[in-house]
Amino acid sequence: MLIARNIRFVVVVPGEAMFRLLLLVYNILFFPLAFLLANFISLFNTKIRRGLTGRKNTFQYIKKALPKFDNNQPKILFHVSSYGEFLQARPVLQHLKKINPRLCLIVTVFSPSGYDNIKLEPPIDIICYLPIDGFFQMKRFISLISPQVVVIIRHDIWPNFVWRIWKENIPLLLIDASLPNKSTYTFPVLKTLTRTLYRQMTKILTISENETEKFRELTGEVEKIVNVGDTKYDQVFERSKLSNNFKEISGHPIFKNKNIFVCGSSWEEDEAFIIPAFQNITRKVENAFLIIAPHEPYKKRIEEIKKTCRENGLRCVCLSALASENDSVQCLIIDQIGLLANIYSFAKVAFVGGSFYTKIHNVLEPAIYGVPILFGPKMNNSMEAENLLAHEAAIKVGSIKQISDLSVRLFLEPEFAAKYGNRAKEIVMKNVGSSEKIARMLFEKYLSKS
Repeated sequence: MLIARNIRFVVVVPGEAMFRLLLLVYNILFFPLAFLLANFISLFNTKIRRGLTGRKNTFQYIKKALPKFDNNQPKILFHVSSYGEFLQARPVLQHLKKINPRLCLIVTVFSPSGYDNIKLEPPIDIICYLPIDGFFQMKRFISLISPQVVVIIRHDIWPNFVWRIWKENIPLLLIDASLPNKSTYTFPVLKTLTRTLYRQMTKILTISENETEKFRELTGEVEKIVNVGDTKYDQVFERSKLSNNFKEISGHPIFKNKNIFVCGSSWEEDEAFIIPAFQNITRKVENAFLIIAPHEPYKKRIEEIKKTCRENGLRCVCLSALASENDSVQCLIIDQIGLLANIYSFAKVAFVGGSFYTKIHNVLEPAIYGVPILFGPKMNNSMEAENLLAHEAAIKVGSIKQISDLSVRLFLEPEFAAKYGNRAKEIVMKNVGSSEKIARMLFEKYLSKS
């Protein structure tokens, strides 16, 4: 009598077959469950509810919008996850319109906040939510628009969206491409899915040579993966040209002869360091003035900042309540969105928020103005922050004392401040230009015959 023990049967599935299996599982199991869960959570979460509600009229809106354009007008679809990704796409969109004003530029957005903040104005012709990533929804969506080219910004890759574009033989480009160190491509089961989705793309335009090598290693592709740089640099450069539009703010008497410290995109954890540090700075720096621009300027957050300021003996006022008689105020709280990138131009020292919370925000916004930059330890999510640090173009801080001591030096020692500020600006300027390269590549390779 034979007794079989510990016998294992292993089925080896080829890469393409495994991808089809994973896509099938995604469509019959994961997607329906995720959709049901999202609908349930939407009962309690306004952001998810807005996203689901906003998508209900997507197809109806597109049907009404498309007839306004000639059938012979080439259509190019840009997909962005949020407002931040849109800002990176905007310089490319602007260059495309300059090359050919007849192009129909369509922007799809994933997040409600992104959709709310993007205005339907030149160079955009149509803006709408990306439909939910169902098999039939994506088939209908791509068929309805019939774009000549599709461009995805950064990371927002959906299986049915990518697969349908590939199936319809439409050129698909991923721009500003990078693979975060803790990306899903490192997990064995998902590696096949992500690798195949990347292989289905026509071109992958990365932000650096290091990212190029990572994509080539993952996909086994060489020719289709090219480093062209990061459009984020173009975005902050173009935005900096608008800083003169804020003279009505910068010319206010409250700023006269002030040494301004800007704390941008801050969270409560950042303010717990910055506000006490600034209180120390006021003892050594004459006319020191703090501007706090919270990442989420909701009423509750504004009240929290006011409370922390009062506890540290700082007199503050909100931008919406700014009046000419606020001479004794030491801190201005920005309670409006969309101003921070230009407010950095007022600064003599800047701290970039998120870096004492979970992840740092945009360090390039102050860098373009040649402002010395401080940030906390949570900065590994940002290659730009790491690059500035490596070139001694920014300073990482870890305590209230460090922040106050270094800020005092930056305020009182012009050469010390100029060393960091000038290096930061030089790094930005050296990397400007990728948007035009991408736009010309798109037009010459995929649109010039349209």
